[in-house]
Amino acid sequence: MKVHTTSSPGEFAAEVGDWLKLEPVRNNVLLVHALDPNGVPPGQDDPVFSWVTDDDTAGSIVGAAFARLPYRMPLSEMPDAAARALAEHLVTVLPDLEGVAGSADSTKAFAARWAELTGKSAQSERDQWLMICTETTRPTAAGGPRLSTEDDLDTVAEWFMSGMRDSGLPAEQIAQRARQLAGGQIAGGRQIVWEDQDGTPVGAAGWGLNIAGVVRPAGVFVSPDHRAGGYATVLLGEVTARALENGADATVCTHFLKYESMLAVVEKVGYRRLADFTEYRFE
Repeated sequence: MKVHTTSSPGEFAAEVGDWLKLEPVRNNVLLVHALDPNGVPPGQDDPVFSWVTDDDTAGSIVGAAFARLPYRMPLSEMPDAAARALAEHLVTVLPDLEGVAGSADSTKAFAARWAELTGKSAQSERDQWLMICTETTRPTAAGGPRLSTEDDLDTVAEWFMSGMRDSGLPAEQIAQRARQLAGGQIAGGRQIVWEDQDGTPVGAAGWGLNIAGVVRPAGVFVSPDHRAGGYATVLLGEVTARALENGADATVCTHFLKYESMLAVVEKVGYRRLADFTEYRFE
């Protein structure tokens, strides 16, 4: 196995983009990092894009990953041998990597090798389901949606920050990421605010670019005073419907299993389980 790295999203997209698009739902996060202008989150030092090729004469791609500290590294499905080779390479490039996320088997193989090489513990954390939706029931609730404007940026960024507070990131990074996410969605016309019958904003949700026919809703948040009104369901349903109506073949979301109440929300909208994902924390 051979590991290749670059700090350039463009080079990564040129080398690995077509391979990632063979599984555009499973690889949506990596495609976003490569192809969305807002897809590289603010962080420390340069981003590190990686891909692994096998030992045949063609050097076929067998796996890919993206990292930028202090975020945990998403990686694609790959053979265990490729995951171990990736860990062996990155341990010298990114010794302060704080964790890894992705396909349950691939992350397990990477984390085990990382622990062997560094002496750190690799704690399994935040088991997830990757979920897909190809049609939605578009649930309804009191009031209705409108597109967000620049006037909404401060409020929505604060809401999104609240939703990220258990991510393990430093507060400064959460604030930067939330504002980048909210601002990019507003600028692209890809965010809604739901107002109740009195015109009071009760929540917001956005969605990403259509990449290879797949769109990811991002940042669904309902203000604490309105969480009994079914607004999480209608927000997710609305942005999912808009994405599908505007040309997406599928939408994808990640459900964290410890949030049991959210499973009913995503299933009501029309999402179904596709694959098991997990995250590991290194310490």
